Amino acid sequence: MPEIDLDEIVHRLRAAERVLITSHIAPDGDAVGAVLALSHVLEALHQPTVVCALEGCVPERYAWLPGADKIRKPEECAPPFDLAVIVDVAQLDRVGETAKLITEETSVIVLDHHLEKKPDGDLVAVDPAYAAAGELIVDLMDAAGVPLTRDIALCAYVALTTDTGSFKYSNTTVRSHQIAARLVATGLPVTEIARRVFDEMSQGRFRLLVRFVNSVTLLDGGRIAVGTLSAADLAECEAREEDTEGLINLAHNIRGVEVTMLFREVDDTTVKLSLRSREGLNSAEILSTLGGGGHTAAAGATLEMPLQQAMSVALRRVRESLAGQP
Repeated sequence: MPEIDLDEIVHRLRAAERVLITSHIAPDGDAVGAVLALSHVLEALHQPTVVCALEGCVPERYAWLPGADKIRKPEECAPPFDLAVIVDVAQLDRVGETAKLITEETSVIVLDHHLEKKPDGDLVAVDPAYAAAGELIVDLMDAAGVPLTRDIALCAYVALTTDTGSFKYSNTTVRSHQIAARLVATGLPVTEIARRVFDEMSQGRFRLLVRFVNSVTLLDGGRIAVGTLSAADLAECEAREEDTEGLINLAHNIRGVEVTMLFREVDDTTVKLSLRSREGLNSAEILSTLGGGGHTAAAGATLEMPLQQAMSVALRRVRESLAGQP
């Protein structure tokens, strides 16, 4: 990866007239939190025009964050933008319809922490050592000389706590806790944040949780856990796509499980696969041959094939990776 030059990124941000901030489709807590934290940083830099756009709706569990009501759908935004910043993702094809707002005249900055060999962008800041994109935004804030406000802290904290699983995932570092301490020191209500982000759920999500748990099968002596959710499951449970977030972790907590797979059927020919793996296995590497990516411990891929075929193909790949493990 090229060395990150936050000072140059700050220079580009200060010089821009119209800035677009976006992230990947099906945004999670890190995506929404990092987008909003960056928007508050740019407001502190007195940028004349800052537009936040995401394909689809902001998940309900993050809709209360300061500035979330200003996030627009791509079709509600009017180009041109002289600068676009994509956060928590490094490929333009992962931002969905928002990519159409980025023209040949638009410079692109990438702020990400996933394992990417060839990130898009004219200026790239990609470092897997960051636990979350929100961590990177805090460092960018410091480089810009922007004071830490409560709004920045709240958005960055949600980004950090969701992508570290409340600081229990393997990507959590000393820096993660140090940054979290700074954010909490602004007076954040951590108990309330945890309730709204992790504990509270809709009836639809609860019904979907039951469906997922009942679908889980343990394979290969309990080393692999496989769960499925069909398109009909979401419809019958009156659940939304956002309600699938985090369900995979329930199966990954089973003692002895090394790899957990969640197959979510989008339609008859499209399946979204989420993967979790224990230490010694690289989830992103496992899914790289299937067009996926992500982190060492957690990754995902979209498979353009029916559910049963997707399960067969992906399970074969996982078993190949496990073959060399004790």
